[in-house]
Amino acid sequence: MLQRLTIAVAVAASSVVGSSQAADRSAQDWLAKMSEAVRTQNYEGVVVYRTGEQLETMRVIHRFSNGQEDERLISLTGDAREIVRSDGEVRCLLPRERVVMVDERGQSALLPKVSTVDLETLRLHYEFSRGVVDRVADRACQGVALSPRDEFRFGYQLCIDVLTGVPLRIALLDGQGDALEQFLFTSVGYPETILDQALEPAIDTEGFREIRHGGPEPTLRLEDDLSHWMVESLPPGFRVVGQSTRVFPGAQTPVTHILLTDGLATVSVFAAESKLPAKVFRGVSSIGAVHAYGRMVDEFHVAVVGEVPARTVEQIGNSLSRTTPTP
Repeated sequence: MLQRLTIAVAVAASSVVGSSQAADRSAQDWLAKMSEAVRTQNYEGVVVYRTGEQLETMRVIHRFSNGQEDERLISLTGDAREIVRSDGEVRCLLPRERVVMVDERGQSALLPKVSTVDLETLRLHYEFSRGVVDRVADRACQGVALSPRDEFRFGYQLCIDVLTGVPLRIALLDGQGDALEQFLFTSVGYPETILDQALEPAIDTEGFREIRHGGPEPTLRLEDDLSHWMVESLPPGFRVVGQSTRVFPGAQTPVTHILLTDGLATVSVFAAESKLPAKVFRGVSSIGAVHAYGRMVDEFHVAVVGEVPARTVEQIGNSLSRTTPTP
């Protein structure tokens, strides 16, 4: 009985300390602290991710050392998979398909990053508010909400570790406030040192086929790209931040990829020449929080995909046009 009382007092004390620290910071301060922590904090733990009726459990190991980020994700449910991010490269190991997918751009990460510059822009399209101090994975965490100011983006609800700034729970909310997706840590630790061995994949990839997606995307104006695409009348706050034209395995023609963001939500546009317009995807479809919109632009099929409302992908898709190449 005494031991349980001691534990209860300790937990209550940590919550009081957390509440005191949380009261000193605004919602924007917490978001800035989180953005720094997800990059520079060592952490490892078990994460549960839910979307719709799907539930997935992953182990995550994240290290920041000598200015470099390394991360390893290991699936604990469903098909065996590992994702290893190191030195600007992301490797996805898929044993069932005997394939290693490699992205040299290295942009994928488990936890979201938002720079302090982006926070100022985000305030134009999201309202920041601080909630209550809660507990996730037996740690005090500060609730922070990002509520959209229009219907072109979803809302976010975060619970940020009071001591470290790492988000322990993130929920993506629809216009009614219902969770479309959610992930949370069920256990988490913050080791001072993480050894190299902990970041090495356990899957033997000998004999696997490697599919590599090119290196850093060139900084080009959209109209200078070989595809000659123009994007006009975008939803408020969204802008083009990347583009490339590649030949993907199995594709008969090059595929142009255009990346857009509002600083938090991201949308991808894929455009490729299609000789069978009657058989390609058209209109709007959705899986969980992901919406997609397809249409034909001349002889090209365009697909717009992102974790944003349907009207957002539809407006982006309808804003695409092709220009006549200059001789």
